[in-house]
Amino acid sequence: MERLVSLLKRASGLGAMPGEINPKFVKKGGWLGRNLQRFVPPMLAVHNAVEERAKRTHQTGDRPLWGGYQSVKDYPKTGDTRKPDEVRSEAQLGRFYTWLASRREENAIVEFGTAFGVSGMYWLSGMKAGQLYTFEPNRDWAASAEENLRAISDRFTLTVDTFEAAGPGLLAPESVGIAFIDAIHTSEFVFRQYDILKPLMKRGGLVVFDDISFSPDMADCWRRIARDPALVASASVTGRVGIVELPG
Repeated sequence: MERLVSLLKRASGLGAMPGEINPKFVKKGGWLGRNLQRFVPPMLAVHNAVEERAKRTHQTGDRPLWGGYQSVKDYPKTGDTRKPDEVRSEAQLGRFYTWLASRREENAIVEFGTAFGVSGMYWLSGMKAGQLYTFEPNRDWAASAEENLRAISDRFTLTVDTFEAAGPGLLAPESVGIAFIDAIHTSEFVFRQYDILKPLMKRGGLVVFDDISFSPDMADCWRRIARDPALVASASVTGRVGIVELPG
């Protein structure tokens, strides 16, 4: 009976299946318009290993925050430490990242910041070829991320620095198929990172923005990005993540 009710709710639009991705498009077209629909990303065997690594990392307790946050004006969150689970991607979104990596089969995926490597492990779980380039300026966090990522795959390059400082010198123009912006969640930083990223992106590449609901400032930042008429497509996922498709 519960399964029948769940199916009926899904069919009528009254409810979502557990773990379901239900994109809300601002602009629908291109690859995203054809492929990003309401669905439950598959749970793969490797995801059990990812979650076990994430659990063990969280058990290490409070970890020091990167000193660069001290220079960020009016940042909504304060304090000198974070627990690993406070800065990780949730499993539902992680499986979505695996799905994206698997479907797109890109030669280069970029993410920043790495944090403790949970989102990176999910990206790697979908990569049969290519390389994940990931950037984390916090040496303490990067050390844990290195161990976690290597437990899943060796298809990664972890740079202990900010993307802004190290990315343009490491990545060739028009080489990146997917980028994941997950560093300091303010419009000042995100717009600057997005501008640096654009020349490095392939035509028709995808850019994913984490924590678009982090603050009113980030919500406005996402709205401005998503409504850019130059984009082929833009959509939000689970209310937390935004994704755009660049011109082809």
